[in-house]
Amino acid sequence: MTDTENIMSSPAQPRRRYDPAIEEFQKVLGRAIAANVDPEVIEGLKRALSYVDMREDYTLECTSQESDTCRRIRETTMSHPWTELKEQGKALRDYNPRMLSGPLAGQFLKSLVSGQRARRVLDVGMYTGYSALSMAEALPAGGEVITLDMDPFLQQHNQPFFDSSPHGAKISIRIGRALDTMRELVKEGQKFDIIFLDAEKSEYIDYLKLAFDEGLLSENGTIVVDNAYRHGSNYLPSDSPPDASRLFGRHVTNDARLHKVLVPLRDGILLIRRLNEVERDAGQ
Repeated sequence: MTDTENIMSSPAQPRRRYDPAIEEFQKVLGRAIAANVDPEVIEGLKRALSYVDMREDYTLECTSQESDTCRRIRETTMSHPWTELKEQGKALRDYNPRMLSGPLAGQFLKSLVSGQRARRVLDVGMYTGYSALSMAEALPAGGEVITLDMDPFLQQHNQPFFDSSPHGAKISIRIGRALDTMRELVKEGQKFDIIFLDAEKSEYIDYLKLAFDEGLLSENGTIVVDNAYRHGSNYLPSDSPPDASRLFGRHVTNDARLHKVLVPLRDGILLIRRLNEVERDAGQ
Protein backbone atom coordinates (compact mmCIF):
# COMPACT_ATOMS: atom_id res chain seq x y z
CA MET A 1 0.00 0.00 0.00
CA THR A 2 1.36 3.44 -0.92
CA ASP A 3 1.70 6.38 1.47
CA THR A 4 -1.21 8.03 -0.33
CA GLU A 5 -3.40 4.95 0.15
CA ASN A 6 -2.41 4.80 3.80
CA ILE A 7 -3.51 8.39 4.29
CA MET A 8 -6.84 7.88 2.55
CA SER A 9 -7.69 4.61 4.36
CA SER A 10 -6.49 5.51 7.84
CA PRO A 11 -8.63 4.10 10.69
CA ALA A 12 -9.02 7.68 11.89
CA GLN A 13 -10.92 8.67 8.73
CA PRO A 14 -14.42 8.33 10.27
CA ARG A 15 -13.49 11.05 12.74
CA ARG A 16 -12.73 13.50 9.95
CA ARG A 17 -15.69 12.82 7.72
CA TYR A 18 -17.64 15.78 9.13
CA ASP A 19 -15.09 18.41 8.19
CA PRO A 20 -14.62 19.13 4.48
CA ALA A 21 -11.58 21.26 5.35
CA ILE A 22 -9.84 18.16 6.69
CA GLU A 23 -10.90 16.14 3.65
CA GLU A 24 -9.41 18.82 1.39
CA PHE A 25 -6.27 18.81 3.52
CA GLN A 26 -5.94 15.05 3.00
CA LYS A 27 -6.29 15.44 -0.76
CA VAL A 28 -3.54 18.06 -0.79
CA LEU A 29 -1.32 15.75 1.26
CA GLY A 30 -1.96 12.91 -1.17
CA ARG A 31 -1.03 15.12 -4.10
CA ALA A 32 2.08 16.34 -2.29
CA ILE A 33 3.22 12.75 -1.73
CA ALA A 34 2.52 11.81 -5.35
CA ALA A 35 4.49 14.84 -6.58
CA ASN A 36 7.49 14.09 -4.34
CA VAL A 37 7.23 17.45 -2.60
CA ASP A 38 9.88 18.39 -0.03
CA PRO A 39 9.72 15.70 2.72
CA GLU A 40 9.63 18.40 5.41
CA VAL A 41 6.46 19.80 3.88
CA ILE A 42 4.88 16.34 3.76
CA GLU A 43 5.83 15.62 7.35
CA GLY A 44 4.40 18.98 8.38
CA LEU A 45 1.10 18.17 6.70
CA LYS A 46 0.99 14.73 8.33
CA ARG A 47 1.77 16.28 11.70
CA ALA A 48 -1.03 18.82 11.29
CA LEU A 49 -3.48 16.02 10.47
CA SER A 50 -2.32 14.06 13.51
CA TYR A 51 -3.32 17.02 15.69
CA VAL A 52 -6.92 16.45 14.59
CA ASP A 53 -6.79 12.91 16.00
CA MET A 54 -5.02 14.08 19.14
CA ARG A 55 -7.76 16.63 19.78
CA GLU A 56 -10.41 13.96 19.20
CA ASP A 57 -8.65 11.58 21.60
CA TYR A 58 -8.35 14.30 24.23
CA THR A 59 -12.01 15.25 23.80
CA LEU A 60 -13.08 11.67 24.43
CA GLU A 61 -10.69 11.32 27.38
CA CYS A 62 -12.32 14.35 29.02
CA THR A 63 -15.84 13.07 28.34
CA SER A 64 -17.71 10.67 30.61
CA GLN A 65 -17.87 7.08 29.41
CA GLU A 66 -20.98 5.67 27.76
CA SER A 67 -23.06 3.11 29.65
CA ASP A 68 -22.57 -0.58 29.01
CA THR A 69 -25.87 -0.79 27.14
CA CYS A 70 -25.00 2.18 24.94
CA ARG A 71 -21.66 0.55 24.21
CA ARG A 72 -23.39 -2.65 23.14
CA ILE A 73 -25.80 -0.69 20.94
CA ARG A 74 -22.86 1.08 19.29
CA GLU A 75 -20.85 -2.09 18.72
CA THR A 76 -23.85 -3.98 17.34
CA THR A 77 -24.76 -1.09 15.04
CA MET A 78 -21.25 -1.04 13.59
CA SER A 79 -21.17 -4.79 12.90
CA HIS A 80 -24.78 -5.43 11.89
CA PRO A 81 -25.45 -6.76 8.33
CA TRP A 82 -27.60 -3.82 7.27
CA THR A 83 -27.15 -4.37 3.53
CA GLU A 84 -28.21 -8.00 3.82
CA LEU A 85 -31.25 -7.09 5.91
CA LYS A 86 -32.35 -4.54 3.31
CA GLU A 87 -31.88 -7.06 0.48
CA GLN A 88 -33.96 -9.59 2.41
CA GLY A 89 -36.74 -7.06 2.84
CA LYS A 90 -36.46 -7.07 6.61
CA ALA A 91 -35.25 -3.47 7.00
CA LEU A 92 -36.57 -0.49 5.06
CA ARG A 93 -33.11 0.91 4.34
CA ASP A 94 -29.50 -0.10 3.98
CA TYR A 95 -28.58 1.81 7.13
CA ASN A 96 -25.17 3.42 7.40
CA PRO A 97 -23.66 2.76 10.85
CA ARG A 98 -22.28 6.31 10.78
CA MET A 99 -25.83 7.48 11.43
CA LEU A 100 -25.25 6.50 15.08
CA SER A 101 -25.05 9.44 17.50
CA GLY A 102 -22.01 8.02 19.29
CA PRO A 103 -20.39 8.57 22.69
CA LEU A 104 -19.57 12.29 22.42
CA ALA A 105 -22.97 13.36 21.12
CA GLY A 106 -24.65 10.95 23.52
CA GLN A 107 -22.96 12.48 26.55
CA PHE A 108 -23.72 15.97 25.24
CA LEU A 109 -27.42 15.09 24.99
CA LYS A 110 -27.37 13.48 28.42
CA SER A 111 -25.78 16.58 29.94
CA LEU A 112 -28.33 18.81 28.20
CA VAL A 113 -31.26 16.75 29.48
CA SER A 114 -29.84 16.77 33.01
CA GLY A 115 -28.94 20.46 33.02
CA GLN A 116 -32.38 21.46 31.81
CA ARG A 117 -34.04 19.19 34.38
CA ALA A 118 -36.12 17.73 31.56
CA ARG A 119 -38.80 15.17 32.31
CA ARG A 120 -40.14 14.52 28.83
CA VAL A 121 -38.08 14.11 25.65
CA LEU A 122 -39.13 13.55 22.04
CA ASP A 123 -36.50 11.74 19.97
CA VAL A 124 -37.35 12.20 16.28
CA GLY A 125 -35.33 9.58 14.39
CA MET A 126 -34.61 6.55 16.57
CA TYR A 127 -32.28 4.47 14.37
CA THR A 128 -30.67 1.94 16.76
CA GLY A 129 -31.69 3.83 19.88
CA TYR A 130 -28.36 5.25 21.07
CA SER A 131 -29.60 8.83 21.47
CA ALA A 132 -32.89 7.72 23.03
CA LEU A 133 -31.16 5.66 25.70
CA SER A 134 -28.49 8.30 26.34
CA MET A 135 -31.20 10.85 27.12
CA ALA A 136 -33.32 8.38 29.10
CA GLU A 137 -30.33 7.74 31.38
CA ALA A 138 -30.45 11.39 32.46
CA LEU A 139 -34.19 11.50 33.15
CA PRO A 140 -35.57 11.18 36.68
CA ALA A 141 -37.84 8.34 37.70
CA GLY A 142 -41.14 8.85 35.92
CA GLY A 143 -39.48 10.67 33.02
CA GLU A 144 -40.19 9.58 29.47
CA VAL A 145 -38.52 9.50 26.05
CA ILE A 146 -40.86 8.96 23.12
CA THR A 147 -38.74 7.91 20.16
CA LEU A 148 -40.03 7.89 16.57
CA ASP A 149 -39.08 5.90 13.50
CA MET A 150 -40.57 4.60 10.26
CA ASP A 151 -39.07 1.12 10.33
CA PRO A 152 -40.79 -1.69 12.31
CA PHE A 153 -37.57 -3.71 12.09
CA LEU A 154 -35.79 -1.12 14.25
CA GLN A 155 -38.37 -1.53 16.99
CA GLN A 156 -37.73 -5.29 17.05
CA HIS A 157 -33.99 -4.68 16.96
CA ASN A 158 -33.89 -2.00 19.66
CA GLN A 159 -36.42 -3.19 22.24
CA PRO A 160 -34.19 -5.94 23.70
CA PHE A 161 -31.43 -3.38 24.27
CA PHE A 162 -33.85 -1.02 26.02
CA ASP A 163 -35.23 -3.89 28.10
CA SER A 164 -31.71 -4.74 29.28
CA SER A 165 -31.14 -1.24 30.64
CA PRO A 166 -32.44 -0.03 34.01
CA HIS A 167 -33.60 3.08 32.14
CA GLY A 168 -35.31 1.25 29.29
CA ALA A 169 -38.77 1.51 30.88
CA LYS A 170 -38.60 5.27 30.33
CA ILE A 171 -38.54 4.76 26.53
CA SER A 172 -41.63 4.38 24.36
CA ILE A 173 -41.33 3.63 20.64
CA ARG A 174 -43.80 4.89 18.05
CA ILE A 175 -43.54 3.59 14.49
CA GLY A 176 -44.79 5.67 11.56
CA ARG A 177 -44.03 8.83 9.66
CA ALA A 178 -42.56 11.28 12.17
CA LEU A 179 -44.60 14.26 11.00
CA ASP A 180 -47.86 12.35 11.34
CA THR A 181 -46.92 11.06 14.78
CA MET A 182 -45.92 14.54 15.95
CA ARG A 183 -49.30 15.88 14.81
CA GLU A 184 -50.98 13.12 16.81
CA LEU A 185 -48.93 14.10 19.87
CA VAL A 186 -50.11 17.70 19.48
CA LYS A 187 -53.73 16.51 19.34
CA GLU A 188 -53.11 14.45 22.47
CA GLY A 189 -51.93 17.62 24.23
CA GLN A 190 -48.47 16.23 24.87
CA LYS A 191 -45.54 18.57 25.49
CA PHE A 192 -41.81 17.94 25.62
CA ASP A 193 -38.96 19.72 27.37
CA ILE A 194 -36.44 18.64 24.72
CA ILE A 195 -37.09 17.63 21.11
CA PHE A 196 -34.13 16.04 19.32
CA LEU A 197 -34.33 16.12 15.52
CA ASP A 198 -32.32 13.60 13.53
CA ALA A 199 -34.74 12.50 10.83
CA GLU A 200 -36.20 13.58 7.48
CA LYS A 201 -34.59 16.95 6.73
CA SER A 202 -37.33 18.01 4.29
CA GLU A 203 -39.83 18.06 7.20
CA TYR A 204 -37.75 20.03 9.71
CA ILE A 205 -39.55 23.33 9.12
CA ASP A 206 -42.86 21.54 9.77
CA TYR A 207 -41.39 20.01 12.94
CA LEU A 208 -40.41 23.48 14.11
CA LYS A 209 -43.91 24.84 13.50
CA LEU A 210 -45.43 22.01 15.52
CA ALA A 211 -42.99 22.69 18.33
CA PHE A 212 -43.25 26.47 18.58
CA ASP A 213 -46.60 27.35 16.98
CA GLU A 214 -48.72 24.39 18.02
CA GLY A 215 -47.35 23.84 21.50
CA LEU A 216 -45.42 20.57 21.20
CA LEU A 217 -42.41 22.19 22.91
CA SER A 218 -42.99 23.02 26.56
CA GLU A 219 -42.25 26.35 28.21
CA ASN A 220 -38.47 26.84 28.47
CA GLY A 221 -37.98 23.90 26.13
CA THR A 222 -35.15 23.28 23.67
CA ILE A 223 -35.03 21.95 20.13
CA VAL A 224 -31.79 20.07 19.37
CA VAL A 225 -30.96 19.57 15.69
CA ASP A 226 -28.29 17.09 14.62
CA ASN A 227 -26.25 17.37 11.38
CA ALA A 228 -26.56 21.15 11.33
CA TYR A 229 -23.46 21.39 9.09
CA ARG A 230 -24.69 18.60 6.80
CA HIS A 231 -21.09 17.56 6.12
CA GLY A 232 -20.35 21.10 4.96
CA SER A 233 -23.12 21.35 2.38
CA ASN A 234 -24.94 23.95 4.51
CA TYR A 235 -22.12 26.48 4.20
CA LEU A 236 -19.88 25.53 1.27
CA PRO A 237 -20.33 27.54 -1.97
CA SER A 238 -22.61 25.79 -4.44
CA ASP A 239 -24.29 26.53 -7.76
CA SER A 240 -27.03 24.01 -7.01
CA PRO A 241 -30.42 25.04 -5.60
CA PRO A 242 -30.41 24.91 -1.78
CA ASP A 243 -31.50 21.55 -0.40
CA ALA A 244 -33.91 21.02 2.50
CA SER A 245 -31.18 21.19 5.13
CA ARG A 246 -29.82 24.54 3.92
CA LEU A 247 -33.36 25.94 3.59
CA PHE A 248 -34.06 24.90 7.17
CA GLY A 249 -30.91 26.67 8.34
CA ARG A 250 -32.01 29.85 6.60
CA HIS A 251 -35.48 29.54 8.11
CA VAL A 252 -34.07 29.30 11.62
CA THR A 253 -31.60 32.12 11.04
CA ASN A 254 -34.34 34.46 9.80
CA ASP A 255 -36.85 33.72 12.57
CA ALA A 256 -36.43 36.64 14.98
CA ARG A 257 -38.48 34.85 17.65
CA LEU A 258 -35.79 32.27 18.20
CA HIS A 259 -32.51 32.13 20.09
CA LYS A 260 -30.08 29.72 18.45
CA VAL A 261 -26.52 28.53 18.86
CA LEU A 262 -24.68 26.08 16.62
CA VAL A 263 -22.26 23.91 18.57
CA PRO A 264 -19.36 22.60 16.41
CA LEU A 265 -19.64 19.05 17.74
CA ARG A 266 -19.31 16.27 15.13
CA ASP A 267 -21.51 17.37 12.20
CA GLY A 268 -22.87 20.36 14.11
CA ILE A 269 -25.60 20.42 16.78
CA LEU A 270 -28.00 23.38 16.64
CA LEU A 271 -29.81 24.42 19.82
CA ILE A 272 -33.00 26.45 19.36
CA ARG A 273 -35.07 28.12 22.07
CA ARG A 274 -37.65 30.87 22.35
CA LEU A 275 -35.80 34.18 22.42
CA ASN A 276 -37.90 35.60 25.26
CA GLU A 277 -36.93 32.64 27.45
CA VAL A 278 -33.23 33.28 26.96
CA GLU A 279 -32.78 37.03 26.66
CA ARG A 280 -34.61 38.57 29.60
CA ASP A 281 -35.51 42.19 30.26
CA ALA A 282 -33.33 43.82 32.88
CA GLY A 283 -36.23 43.93 35.33
CA GLN A 284 -37.09 40.25 35.05
